[in-house]
Amino acid sequence: MPKDGLYRSIDEFQLAVDGFHGFCGLLLYAFANHPCDTKNIIIRNFIARTAVSVRGVIHLWHTADFQDCWILHRCLMDRLFHLVQLGRRSEYELFDDWSFYEQYKALNRVRSDQTFGAGHRTPAFGPTSEQKARFEKLSKSPPVWKRPKAEDVAKGMDLSCLYKYGYDYGSRHVHPMADDGQQDFFSITKLEPAPEVSDQRSVLSNSILVSCMIVQEGLNQSAFKWRRFVFDFLSQLMSHLDDGSLDYGVTFQKVMCFSPKELCEPSASVVEPQSGHPPEGSKAILPDEYCF
Repeated sequence: MPKDGLYRSIDEFQLAVDGFHGFCGLLLYAFANHPCDTKNIIIRNFIARTAVSVRGVIHLWHTADFQDCWILHRCLMDRLFHLVQLGRRSEYELFDDWSFYEQYKALNRVRSDQTFGAGHRTPAFGPTSEQKARFEKLSKSPPVWKRPKAEDVAKGMDLSCLYKYGYDYGSRHVHPMADDGQQDFFSITKLEPAPEVSDQRSVLSNSILVSCMIVQEGLNQSAFKWRRFVFDFLSQLMSHLDDGSLDYGVTFQKVMCFSPKELCEPSASVVEPQSGHPPEGSKAILPDEYCF
């Protein structure tokens, strides 16, 4: 993070987010070019959701909707903590079964509710025969899984700052507070005197940083060997937040010289990597502090 308290310009942040989004797109095509089991499909989807979320943060920032920027940032933190725990405990299959089971039950409650008419009981709203069979099988021994406690996962990563100034700070924007809408009132009405608003670029910097960590964590846990410059891009993008270096752009051009299928290859034998650390030979830069 910037040691002098300064942040990159908005144009630099926009360029970084656009580059990250394009980079993630190439990774997704790489996943699509290889057979993926449940674990790697979940990792792939986590990366896709991250790419969309961080782009959403900067879109909201441009509309001065800083509160929702922090809410999305908190969602990114939650996704990182989930990914770390899934890898540490090898719970991908259990997570997949639990997710399906809970979502199926929720839809069943809607389908069986007579209050709102029959619109939600149309064939398009109903489960497939495969989904019914899976639910019946899981019902015989319901999957037991609990979402990770964010604070505990952050401590286990030796990065409690991610919980204190990311997840917990963002939660104050998720849940209603007495001063909610104060800034929005003056932004909409243009009345004076408007309160001074602090520099909110920290949410952009922090969101890009956490997004890089999510992708790095996902790639480390995946069943593929990735080319070194894939990790170089992530490290260089994180460095850019600190020193403004545009090395990540040069590496992105290198990535584009390869077909998606060439960016990775299946591992001969899958060995669980240490969470948060890239393969040997790649470079990782994690924050000394978390700014807001």
